[in-house]
Amino acid sequence: MNRVKRAYLVAAAVAAAILIIPWAQSSRAEDSPDSPRITDGSQVTMLYRISVPGEGFEAKDVGQFIQGQHQVLPALEREVNGMKSGEEKEIELPPEEGFGPYDPQKRKTIARAQLPADAKSGDVVKDRTNSPATVTELSESTAVLDYNHPLAGKPLKISLKILKVDQPKS
Repeated sequence: MNRVKRAYLVAAAVAAAILIIPWAQSSRAEDSPDSPRITDGSQVTMLYRISVPGEGFEAKDVGQFIQGQHQVLPALEREVNGMKSGEEKEIELPPEEGFGPYDPQKRKTIARAQLPADAKSGDVVKDRTNSPATVTELSESTAVLDYNHPLAGKPLKISLKILKVDQPKS
């Protein structure tokens, strides 16, 4: 076996161990009656999938947050409160509880020269104040930037699994 192939296999095994071992430990934790539940100050690690019904949009990731510090959507904090490692939940949120309603006032027309030369519709760019915006329209002389969150105005379906709950240190 050549060195490149061996290095690839070793790297794949290490990556699998990093991903699988914490998952297995969190799954065993759900059987324990003394598994900590999520309360204010808990550090939470969760696997989540966000989708927009009927649009084919889906995002999956593992995320961490501290409960009660408003690092995630308020509705999500409310829904996970009291859950413990291994528990799963599906949540449906209306736009108001997700990323808010779509606000047409958050669209701005600028000179196209203010954008990078290779900018195209759908690109996310940062303006002079470092605020992100989506390029929604381009002409030879102007561009329209949309400062709404890409999921604003859309209902969300969130599937989650709590992987780990660490209680706050006293």
